[in-house]
Parts: sequence; C-alpha cells; structure tokens
Amino acid sequence: MFGAIGSGGMILLIAVALFIHKKGGGKLQPVKDHHVIYWGAALGLLAAGAGQALAQLSTVATTINQTISQQSGTVGPIGAGAVALILILIGFGTKPTMTKDLIVGVALPGALSAAGGLLAIPVTILASLLHGAGA
Repeated sequence: MFGAIGSGGMILLIAVALFIHKKGGGKLQPVKDHHVIYWGAALGLLAAGAGQALAQLSTVATTINQTISQQSGTVGPIGAGAVALILILIGFGTKPTMTKDLIVGVALPGALSAAGGLLAIPVTILASLLHGAGA
C-alpha cells in the first residue's frame, strides 16, 4: 500500500509523530498523552532490528537493568523480572508525562525480554508484527 518502509523508516515516523505531539500538533493529533508509553515501546522494539545508529536505543533497557542489579548488595538480589515489573508500575501507575513515558516505553521491551517467561510473550508477538509491517 505504501511501499517498503523498513524498521528505520518506522522509527523515523514514530519520532516525527512524537515531535508533532510535543510541539502542539495543530489539526494533526497522532499521539495522546497516555499513548506515549506505547509509542516508546514501539521505538524500543523497532530499534532492536534497526541499523547501527538506531540500535543504540535498544541498549536503554540493558543499562537500566545493570544499574538496578548493581544495587543488589544494598537490598539483596534484584532479578530481571523485578526490573520489568518496576518499569510497568512506573509507566502505568503514575501520571503520564512525555519524558518519563518515552524512557520507560523504550526500556520496557528489552526489560520484558530479559525477564523471560510470560513477560516476554507480548514482546515476541509485537516485535514480529511490527517487523512484518515495516518490511
């Protein structure tokens, strides 16, 4: 219908939609405040399969996971599942803001994948759908 878009093109489309949202949008309202976390999750999923420059986005979850896991000496062992659940609580349990939701959204797919088990199932399904749509 639109021709080949690719994962890099999808990332740029989402970035433009978020930029338009941040600037006020005008008549075009591609993003609502409570949807930013979902757009961020799509960015995180697509960044994992994107080119070299955009692949750095997918390292956000790894960095957050390592930082929280390094605190294990203070409070005891912290697993990847705990990090994923903490991100879910922050993302959906607090008031929507552009910056927080974007950071949590980008980090969430990687954290859910690292946790494995039931938490990884939605990420696997959505990643295959998004990559199929961008091909």
